[in-house]
Amino acid sequence: MLGDAKGFATDYGRGLLGPLTESLDRFGVVTQHEPWDAVGSQVAGQPTWVVMADDLSPEHLDGLVDNLQPVSAVIGIGGGTAMDTAKWLHWRWQTPLYQLPSLPSVNACFTRMTALRDRGGVRYEGDAEPERVLVDFDLFAAAPPELVRGGIGDVLSCHTARFDWELAVAAGHDPGWDDEAAAMSLTYLDELAELAPQLAAGADIGVQRLMECHRDIGWRCHDLGHARFEEGSEHFFAYSFEAVTGRTIMHGELVALGVQVMSTLQGNDPERARSIIEASGMRHRLDELDVTWDEVERSLVALPVFVEGQGLWYSAANGLAVGEAELTAVHRALDW
Repeated sequence: MLGDAKGFATDYGRGLLGPLTESLDRFGVVTQHEPWDAVGSQVAGQPTWVVMADDLSPEHLDGLVDNLQPVSAVIGIGGGTAMDTAKWLHWRWQTPLYQLPSLPSVNACFTRMTALRDRGGVRYEGDAEPERVLVDFDLFAAAPPELVRGGIGDVLSCHTARFDWELAVAAGHDPGWDDEAAAMSLTYLDELAELAPQLAAGADIGVQRLMECHRDIGWRCHDLGHARFEEGSEHFFAYSFEAVTGRTIMHGELVALGVQVMSTLQGNDPERARSIIEASGMRHRLDELDVTWDEVERSLVALPVFVEGQGLWYSAANGLAVGEAELTAVHRALDW
């Protein structure tokens, strides 16, 4: 599907930050320490301010809106937290936005709403549209390879999310079924299976193909008004993990873990997901992810009550029985 993706205007290349900042006056930067260390020296001129993104609570974000000096443009540089923080400032100020993702770990640079951490869960708010998304291969190359490979999570999630959507429609829950979106979720998975070896090899084309999937998914979410084809019980498991443990790991890896867990409980060809994970070279073992089985078990046991309490979309997590048989099946599925 390379070249067919829709969505925000996107450039691919190297050394993109310097020319961008040469063209801007009075800009602010939202970033994180690692990507800023990698590309901060390329900035032309002096930013009005540089904010390190680390908190997506609405209180913190609104504090930034109220206290930062106004600028003529906002540049987001980094992972999902930086992208979402920059989107919030852009939306609240109506200031031009440019996004330079440092990892393909989430599709936040291609989606319009900010994923707020609020009241023990995740909710989406805002409407951001960047002037351009700049995908700099040098910035991606500066990241640990395993973090780049982990970027498949928000595409792999189509595997379980599509299943959940079909389950929800059969049970009479909105939003209604859309044949094109459901078919595209399978197309994204096929594309992911093809690009996974390129991503494992560190090839630029693998990164570009993955980001084009993210770009098209972001556009489709906005066009449909929902993300049912891409977000389901695998994401809800990730949110439950964060709520139960009080911590998180890289988003793409956590979502991919959720795909392994929930595809097993769905009876939904977990071997397909596993083959894509293996081909990409992404980290998947619990010890590689710095996750314990106890954390997985507690997150899973809490999941049915969590989705009801958060009012999340209907999925295989609703009314899920988590007994010895289910835990044994998941434990076995993760032990490879």
